[in-house]
Amino acid sequence: MVVDHYILPLLPEWILLVGTCVILLVGAGRAGQRTPAVPFLAAVVVLGALFATYRIGEPSGHAMLGLWLSPLTHYVRWITLGVGFLLVLVNWAQPVPEERGEYMGMMLFSLLGVLLTASANDYLVLFFAIELVSVPTYALIALSRLDQRASEASLKYFFLGALSAAILAYGFSFLYGVSGTTLMGHVHGGVISSTLPGSLGALGIAGLLLAIGGLAFKVAAVPFHVYAPDVYEGAASPVTGLLGFVPKLAGSVALIKLMTVCGWSLPQHVFWALWVLAVVTMTAGNVLALLQSNVKRVLGYSSIAHTGYMLVALLVGPVAGDGPMRDGVSALLFYVAVYGVMNLGAFAILAAYERGGRAMETYDDLSGLSRRAPEAALAMAICVFSLMGLPPTAGFLGKVYVFAGAFTVTSAHAHQGAMYALAIIGVLNSAIGAAYYLRIAGAAYLGPAPSQSASERITPAGGIPLRVGVAVCAVAMLFLFARPARLLRPAREATAMIQRSALAARAGVAEREARETDDARLAGAMSNH
Repeated sequence: MVVDHYILPLLPEWILLVGTCVILLVGAGRAGQRTPAVPFLAAVVVLGALFATYRIGEPSGHAMLGLWLSPLTHYVRWITLGVGFLLVLVNWAQPVPEERGEYMGMMLFSLLGVLLTASANDYLVLFFAIELVSVPTYALIALSRLDQRASEASLKYFFLGALSAAILAYGFSFLYGVSGTTLMGHVHGGVISSTLPGSLGALGIAGLLLAIGGLAFKVAAVPFHVYAPDVYEGAASPVTGLLGFVPKLAGSVALIKLMTVCGWSLPQHVFWALWVLAVVTMTAGNVLALLQSNVKRVLGYSSIAHTGYMLVALLVGPVAGDGPMRDGVSALLFYVAVYGVMNLGAFAILAAYERGGRAMETYDDLSGLSRRAPEAALAMAICVFSLMGLPPTAGFLGKVYVFAGAFTVTSAHAHQGAMYALAIIGVLNSAIGAAYYLRIAGAAYLGPAPSQSASERITPAGGIPLRVGVAVCAVAMLFLFARPARLLRPAREATAMIQRSALAARAGVAEREARETDDARLAGAMSNH
């Protein structure tokens, strides 16, 4: 009974937890330091969790211990573990032998945090799950390189992360005070009903804004974005690829959960705060990226801009019965998965080659890459074209779904005109972003060929697993453009329960407003008599 109720539904999480502990023990021994056993074991653990996800299937809304195992949980498991396997390949040769166990262990702990975030139905569980995502990344940045920049980036990320954690916890404390319980929602008949009162009041709105502010750090939204370029530059490229996906996915899922418990009927203050956040985030990210010469900093600011696009989809919200061209949550889930792969591919290519014995980071380092490594230049072009939103790549479809959702909101939406304006701003920002993405591809194909001197020679680095990861990232962008249903179908299934919950919440609001109107009429009639 205990196994069926507590172990099997959480089998992927248990496999990650136990496997990570084993990896830490193996890495502490001499055998783990002499052989590549630790990366191989990490790959086996992630694949084992993927197989368990396949075997147990999609949860139907099982609630237990502050968790809610829903179709969203199933989708996030697939995406996190699938990209997690690519992360293991890309980081295969990154750690020094003495730190392989800690390095791979921290990476898997961060993946475990994302899985728990997708299942959290309690403010305390959600907070600790988000921190389980973040805390290991502080160590990963410091372990990724043996230079001062990595230590500086890790320290900066740690202190800003601690600040965001305090803001998030403070916001949750307000929501707890308003609802009287740490439980986020009650699950009945495949629908989750919020524990928050119908009218949040000043304290509830303050708590929601503080919680959004704390999560804004995780997704690198303005004004909590200042760490991203410095941390992206200071960390090794394979770790930067992880930072561009894992915290962003966890933060996006947490925001979806917050909006769900609010019934997707946002108070005016919250809506306009998110609207301004989306506009400023995408604009600041794209404009500042134009001023950079370091490709890693460019991709760091690009990550900020993509957060702005994702916030557009969040504001569209769930629309029952429609595809991703109308449903903002489906579009967001599709976009964040595609972004994770194409962003990882770009950073993996920077890690796969060295110029003059140093890691590739600048436009000059990429210059003439197509002459020495044409396959790497092609993969880089595919990934940056996908980031730009150019067909035939999955990034093009992702942006179409996001902006189409904003353009097609109906008159029933309280802020139809604002959403149209937001979509237009997003399209203009995509055009601005094209300038620096084309500059990256242009450096690889149009830049002067490198000389054969020791200081200019382009040489491979990272080994075969890293190259396999690069190839998979590039091919996935083309495959998902041709067959987007492979990702869209599970994304739509993941949002089905969210859509039903939103409809039920709106029906409850309408019923409550009608009841209040009837009471007011009755009170008026009695006063007249």
